[in-house]
Amino acid sequence: METNKNKKSVFMLRIINLAWKNIWRNKVRSGVILGAIIIGLFSGTFLIALMDGWMIGTVKRDIETQFSHVQIHDTTFLANYDINAYFIREDIETKIKQSGLHLKTAFRLNLIGMLASPHNAVGVTTKAVIADEEMQVTDVWKYIADTMGTYLTNDNQNAIVISRKIADKLKVKLRSKIVFTFQNAHGDMQSIAFRVSGIYKTSNGMFDEANVFVKQSDVFRYTGLPLGTVHEAAIMFSDLETCDIIAPQLKSMFPEMDVQTWDELNPILKLTLSYTDFMGLIILAIFLLALSLGIINTMLMAVLERTQELGMLGSIGMSKRKIFSMIMLETIFLTLLGGIIGIILGAITILPTLENGLDLTPLIQDNFEDWGYSSIIYPALNIQMLMEIVVLVIVAAVLSAIYPARKALKLKPLDAIKKI
Repeated sequence: METNKNKKSVFMLRIINLAWKNIWRNKVRSGVILGAIIIGLFSGTFLIALMDGWMIGTVKRDIETQFSHVQIHDTTFLANYDINAYFIREDIETKIKQSGLHLKTAFRLNLIGMLASPHNAVGVTTKAVIADEEMQVTDVWKYIADTMGTYLTNDNQNAIVISRKIADKLKVKLRSKIVFTFQNAHGDMQSIAFRVSGIYKTSNGMFDEANVFVKQSDVFRYTGLPLGTVHEAAIMFSDLETCDIIAPQLKSMFPEMDVQTWDELNPILKLTLSYTDFMGLIILAIFLLALSLGIINTMLMAVLERTQELGMLGSIGMSKRKIFSMIMLETIFLTLLGGIIGIILGAITILPTLENGLDLTPLIQDNFEDWGYSSIIYPALNIQMLMEIVVLVIVAAVLSAIYPARKALKLKPLDAIKKI
């Protein structure tokens, strides 16, 4: 019994060795299909990593700059940004402390109005914040260049931070005087004069065109709101996984409030992220389909050219199962070798861009930023994704080899020997 097992193992090793040698019998043909596999998997790996990195970076940037992980509002606030749709800050803080959660939270006033200079006027959302709190949950302050001023410091009274896009529209610069006009809680128009203390530029042009930042202490007395009221609480977690865990707790803690996560605040971004994953699968499917057609054609040619050889193997006692296994192994070896080389080349190409990103500005200028997407893409090298690609390539190779292998089984040893 043990001897039979040893014989089968030795014979299987011989078939594996024979299958490997058969690949290189026609070096040109094998080289062509190997090159096609390498190019296809290299392109697919790089493109999918680029798309994943683009969307992951967009989500991360929008969370850190604009949405935070969770926002809390009065249930009617987001409908029309009504200044009277407020809540008491202390109520939220007290419940969070009682729950034992230690959260990075910033409380804001959101005021819709007109920002004007002697040259022009634009509609904006003015976020009245407490600088120390705000810097924990958003990173707009990081987008202020050294030559473009500072964020909202305590020693600057009536300071305002605007974007470069707004500065260009208003034709203002640092230290310029601009006036913000809005309607307070009683319906009276209020105008406040500010001086530009900082000019920021993020990679989201849509956000830049609509948002400016001031200190709560500079505007609160003009709002006509009760003391201690705010419009928004922005909460930041360490990562998205923590957000998924704690967000349901916050919703249950504040059933009378509108508690929304980043993907609920911007469902289009979530949809785009899902769409990008779907497009990655489509691109990979196209590569695998082209790969499969190439494998079928190559292996079928190899089988037809080796009619006499395969017939001879059958006539000396090699079973059809072993011939089938040999053809399948040839295909798997060829595909696996090309796939691994292609993926490694794709990963090597991606590695230098992981830190510095891939700047598309010379090609597309700032066109992506006008739609809220960064022109600098940081590819995402996902090991799980690479393993899934390898598995899919092997599956495609096996399925593609079935027809050529079945063709080999239909060869009759006697007919093949007659042709010798």
